[in-house]
Amino acid sequence: MSAPLATVELTRPRTAVNVLRGYSVLIDGRKVDSLEAGATRRYALPAGGHEIGVAMDFYKSQPLVLELRAGQTVRLECGERAPLLSQGGLSLRGLGAAFGSMLSPGDYFYLNVVGDEVTEMAATGAAAAAMGSITPPRMQAGAEPMIFLSYRRDDTEHITGRIRDRLGTHFGEHAIFRDVDSIPAGIDFVRKVEESIRGARALVAIIGPQWLAAADRQGRRRLDQADDPVRFELETALGLGLPLVPVLVKQARMPGREELPASLAALSPLNAVLIPPEPYFADGIRRLTAAIEALMEPVAPRAPQFCIACGHRLVPGVVFCTRCGQRV
Repeated sequence: MSAPLATVELTRPRTAVNVLRGYSVLIDGRKVDSLEAGATRRYALPAGGHEIGVAMDFYKSQPLVLELRAGQTVRLECGERAPLLSQGGLSLRGLGAAFGSMLSPGDYFYLNVVGDEVTEMAATGAAAAAMGSITPPRMQAGAEPMIFLSYRRDDTEHITGRIRDRLGTHFGEHAIFRDVDSIPAGIDFVRKVEESIRGARALVAIIGPQWLAAADRQGRRRLDQADDPVRFELETALGLGLPLVPVLVKQARMPGREELPASLAALSPLNAVLIPPEPYFADGIRRLTAAIEALMEPVAPRAPQFCIACGHRLVPGVVFCTRCGQRV
């Protein structure tokens, strides 16, 4: 009996560099395909946990961990951090951005979730044969993020956006909560924030030089006010025992216990991650992603149990699928 299948659809937009070179597609640590510029591929995978990545030479994307359900289609987009040809990729600015990303091999590729849907098609080996048509991406509705970003807009808005983009590349776009991206107009802000923190697996508190002393129009320190959004976010996370990672940016320092409200005193002794400016920004991001992953439940690596092409269960120790002949 065939294993229940899910589908991963991977698209590579056409960019200004490496147009003639293919990406190696990595699934569960093994190369399974080559992806050309402008191409879309679909892969039938058994339901369960899988790691997806792309690589070229010694450049590799950060692995994207997916927990797939039978009949589910997850759409991914991968590429180099270079502008699209249709968006000025051959300009001096575009080429500069492309070559700048080469300085950090771990940040050269991006791999993002762009759509997610569950079909009513029977998730069997027959599903793999029905992959001819490609429908437009549809964003997953109601997915709760796993990483909550807490910050002050007038203190660290710009750098928080950069951090959010890097974390989205590493963990998946749907995995990050930032107020300006994640709260639609007309939604109760306080309720949505509280619900999102309760559903998160970690909170990242981005602390800049004005985080502690920020004041309102009357000159009162915001952190001393019970309705301060940042205070509310941290109090909620600490009250739930949610893993919390302080991040220091723009040469900020960690606040002392005596400088914080009593309800936030537990923040002071936490070890912070320092994210320095360029050219060391990428190093700080790597430290942050490692710190977040260390606080979450680890995903145990496992050997592939099913054929990547047809979903047939593999025989231990055999390097080819006994049904379709695909090398594993």
